Amino acid sequence: MKPALILLSGLVVFSPTVLAEDEAPVKTSMDSIAEKQTIPCSQELRQLARASLKKNPHRMLSYNSEPDDVHLYNALAVTNYRDRDSHVTFHGVKNTSGTCDTSVTESYVLQTSCADARHEAFSKWDFQGKLTDRTFVLTSKRIAGKQAFLTEQFSTLCLVTTRQVVRN
Repeated sequence: MKPALILLSGLVVFSPTVLAEDEAPVKTSMDSIAEKQTIPCSQELRQLARASLKKNPHRMLSYNSEPDDVHLYNALAVTNYRDRDSHVTFHGVKNTSGTCDTSVTESYVLQTSCADARHEAFSKWDFQGKLTDRTFVLTSKRIAGKQAFLTEQFSTLCLVTTRQVVRN
């Protein structure tokens, strides 16, 4: 009897992992916009929005006034995290080879100095250089094409902007 109980316990432990793989993919406002109008780089922008916004609550406003503008797409989202809000901008453009280049830029304020932010949140990023005397640029080691710009504000706040460019 005891071996069956151990085996049953093992199945219970592994079942959440199996369920996690079967979860529906995250749906963002980018998906909703793309369902209503033709936007350039639709698939690439949808993937980028899912990776960036995840399941965080957000609202998005598309810049395109023409429903079928096939050259450039731009949208701005306001995303809610538990400790702050951020502005997230998405761009998608068909390049000369007919494929899509996309980018996502996110800006938010941290209630700490940029030195502390660098130590706590960006310690695994490489220092790329200084853009101004108050802004330094970091490069992600994990995500290709991703940078962070940290600008000191009143020595007690840090304006953070991250940018990721994806060339396809």
